[in-house]
Amino acid sequence: MTSDIIEDFCETDMFSAHLDMISSDIYVYYLSMESCPPLPWDKEKAYSRDAVELYYEAGSGVGLSRKEILRYLLEGTAGTHLESFGDNEKHVGDSLNHGNSTGRSPKWVKVDEKSTLYSILKEPDIVIPGIPVFFIVSRSSSFYKDFRTGKWAPPWLHD
Repeated sequence: MTSDIIEDFCETDMFSAHLDMISSDIYVYYLSMESCPPLPWDKEKAYSRDAVELYYEAGSGVGLSRKEILRYLLEGTAGTHLESFGDNEKHVGDSLNHGNSTGRSPKWVKVDEKSTLYSILKEPDIVIPGIPVFFIVSRSSSFYKDFRTGKWAPPWLHD
């Protein structure tokens, strides 16, 4: 599995615009090479613009405690210096765990390319492991069948 980070992805951007940029970078790479060797992560040359689909993981993953949520929300604010976030208080449902304790494969939700980042991030079932993570999968790849049938899970679910 290969990963990449898009640092400049505004909440109002549509996914299609970023997929277009990624695809144009791949296309330019292949045009610039005389013998056109495949990219290290695309040996099958399966990741053409018209073959890719975008997914997010839903309903599984490790949830955050109230303390962790508050720490993330207060990061960079005047409240950052607080040592205690109500550690002595007990709350019902203190851990907001969407856990995968059943051993089931993650549920993959296909993203409409015309959706904005904001519209997807507000979905109640999206799992955000620190930063939003989306999976770009090619219908033309040998991996696609395993991904769609649930025979693959992200590395963090194997721990």
